[in-house]
Amino acid sequence: MIDYGLSEMDRNFVINKLKYQQNYLNENFYDTGFEKIPYALFFRNAWHNSQRYIAELNHRIYSLNQYADERCLKPIFAVLTLPSEYHCKKTIRLKNGKTKLVKNPKFIDDEFHSVKAGSQQLSAVIRSIFNQRIFRSIALLNKCYVTTREPHKDGTCHLNLLVFVPSDKVEKCVNAIKNCFIDKHSRVETAINNPTAYVMKYIFKTLDDLRNHDGDLSKLSNLTLWYIKHKIPRVTTSKTFISLDVYRILKGQYDIKTLTYMYKSGRIQILLDHNNKIVQIFDDFGEIYQHIRINKVSYECKNKPSIGFKSKFESNPNGNKPPYKMTDLELFEHFYGLDIDAVNLHYYAACNNELARRNFNVEKVPMNYFNTDFNVEGFEDEF
Repeated sequence: MIDYGLSEMDRNFVINKLKYQQNYLNENFYDTGFEKIPYALFFRNAWHNSQRYIAELNHRIYSLNQYADERCLKPIFAVLTLPSEYHCKKTIRLKNGKTKLVKNPKFIDDEFHSVKAGSQQLSAVIRSIFNQRIFRSIALLNKCYVTTREPHKDGTCHLNLLVFVPSDKVEKCVNAIKNCFIDKHSRVETAINNPTAYVMKYIFKTLDDLRNHDGDLSKLSNLTLWYIKHKIPRVTTSKTFISLDVYRILKGQYDIKTLTYMYKSGRIQILLDHNNKIVQIFDDFGEIYQHIRINKVSYECKNKPSIGFKSKFESNPNGNKPPYKMTDLELFEHFYGLDIDAVNLHYYAACNNELARRNFNVEKVPMNYFNTDFNVEGFEDEF
């Protein structure tokens, strides 16, 4: 089994953390007065409700490709790698033709060259690419993209970028991408017959152990644990479609591309409360969603978490509460109900960092991280 830079201690630590989260989601519930609904039904990610996660991911990538075809956009695929000082090991070829990982003398063993730091450096490269003049000159409707992150065998991160642009811009966009390379092993290509299959090949090879693990955490591979340990998203996509929050609430009543077109044409209306949470949704025929207010939160855990979660929300005369005073559930629901296009981006980062401090699966970021020109177009949805 490839270790991807994880020790046995790392593996045990991550699995124990997941067991705690799994128990928490399954043993705690909303009490509506009519039925008890486990938190687990509302939560999805790669390891929990993985079948729904994979289906949603596949649908979004396929829809992105359809959108690009409809607008006659052409694909560019790039692999972005990190320079040698980020790699703790290097691959050598033996006389018998086999390969072997050995210690890399050029590796810099500090916090600025860790796996997480390498992933952040690749994000900086993506920001640099989309800040190039040629990409800024393309209208938002005429460009879309998806990125995937993968580890090398030694655990060092690399990134795959699939971006769609108008055909007359391809050559200049390719040159702009190459100008942002930070390692000689990075590459770019344009001869792609089936972009969806091409990028899904890279995505699905990181998901094989998630398709049939049936909640058995011991079956998770080191590859899956690598993403969780280092808090690295597998996939990010451009703000091409309507928020996933709306799509998920409607539970497949419309595919995401159709839903986006309906929203932009005014055929879908969404009502939000003062916390930017979705209250009602209407289509051409009337109301198709109404939020059901749940007044009671119950807990069945015999051993309740020692992370400050309270059974009753604290009262606040102003109706607003700073992130550090929110309970875990309040903070989780509040953060994922925020509209990044409307909310103060420093506040958005503060909520994000409070979740990170409480060991949720998010990465701590600088306060100005979301407040960039890139983010206006940037990564709307992470998987």
